[in-house]
Amino acid sequence: MTTPTALSRLRGATVGGASAITGVGAHAAAQGTLSGTPTLLMVAATAVALGLGITAAPTLGVLPALVGGQALIHVLLVLTSGHHHDMFTAPMAAMHAVGTVAALLLLCGAELLVRAASALSLRAVRLRFRPLTPAAVLVPRADAMIVPTALRFLGAVGRRGPPFD
Repeated sequence: MTTPTALSRLRGATVGGASAITGVGAHAAAQGTLSGTPTLLMVAATAVALGLGITAAPTLGVLPALVGGQALIHVLLVLTSGHHHDMFTAPMAAMHAVGTVAALLLLCGAELLVRAASALSLRAVRLRFRPLTPAAVLVPRADAMIVPTALRFLGAVGRRGPPFD
């Protein structure tokens, strides 16, 4: 299992929250009423579990995660509401589709912003705290003394002259 990153946490929270909101909204649009508190708590717990699952599986695509989350919340709400005959009506389908597209656009935009902001902050930190380059230090080389060729042939290789008085 990989360590969750900021983007996978963002993706998990968005998928879980969008699935819960659009699922409840779609069923409210289809039935005209909101579900009761116990059902909404079950939806919230399912959304949290869905978000944690998406966070743990960062390689899962966003669109399949959103569609799967919508389906999971939809089935949960249908089973707890007792209205099995209106499993999928036109207003409900429209709300699920609009919610999925809106969440997909929101998530893509948020991921772009997170990547841009992190790259910008990384660049600012690198410019501010760049390592100092060592100053060029001139060290005299310990080469052999350069002696004119004529002195070398004569055997006088020293540069020391007679002492001055």
